[in-house]
Amino acid sequence: MYFVIFDANVWIKYARAKNIAPLLDRIITYQFIPIVNNYLLTEIFEALIYNKWMHKSDTMAIIEFIKKIALSETERAVYRLSPDAKDNYLFDLAIQNNCVFIISDDT
Repeated sequence: MYFVIFDANVWIKYARAKNIAPLLDRIITYQFIPIVNNYLLTEIFEALIYNKWMHKSDTMAIIEFIKKIALSETERAVYRLSPDAKDNYLFDLAIQNNCVFIISDDT
C-alpha cells in the first residue's frame, strides 16, 4: 500500500466527467491510499459549486465518496516552499504521512 496525495484538480477532473471509475481503477491497481484533509475537500467542493459544474447534492455525494476511499488527516503547517503557496498544505500532508507521490494535473 502506498500513501498518495491527489491534488484537487485530479479529483475535480473525474468528478466533472461524472466518471470516477478510471481513477478508482488506478487506486486499486497501484494499491494507493489517498490522503485528504478538510482543506482539500473544501477546495474540491467549492470549485465544483462555484464553476457550476455540479449541483450541491451531487457535489456532496462526491465528497462523501472521497471520504470513504481516502484517509483523512490533519497536517501541521510547516512547508513554505511550494511553487504555488496555496499548495503548501499538500506538501505538508505528503511529507507528514510519508506519501510516495503527489499526483496533480497541473502543467
